[in-house]
Amino acid sequence: MLLVEDEHVLRGLVHQFLALENYEVEPVADGREAIDAYAARGPYDLILMDLNLPHVPGVEACRQIRRMNRHQPVLVCSAAILESHTEALHALGVYDSLMKPYHPAELATAVRRILAEGPGAAPSAPTWRDHRAHAGPGPKAAAHPSALSELRGFE
Repeated sequence: MLLVEDEHVLRGLVHQFLALENYEVEPVADGREAIDAYAARGPYDLILMDLNLPHVPGVEACRQIRRMNRHQPVLVCSAAILESHTEALHALGVYDSLMKPYHPAELATAVRRILAEGPGAAPSAPTWRDHRAHAGPGPKAAAHPSALSELRGFE
């Protein structure tokens, strides 16, 4: 999994949480690093992509990655998802999002669902999916209460 997040602390927390969920995660800090990582080591099972990134914005990073593999699953995790972002991402086949701040259980639920759908899966109608309504506690999250207490900053 490729984690693209410019905020150092959040990147570390999400990386730690996903590692506790037994996912292999490669964290990068900006859109340019994401494109370079994808070119060198892609495809990934999933890319978690912030939109407001230095050097290359998240939408442009998605565009360039989708040129390399149009079926690469992407979950947008961002505090500000504008209508223009949504339109551009839909044109690229990216329909999944989590609005920051999100709870770790929301992230775990969204990741599990997207991975279960498989590469290239898209909703029957192009709608922006906010995963908050579907979140529930994950089994690993419940087994690591100390890790979750460290991640409460997501709330």
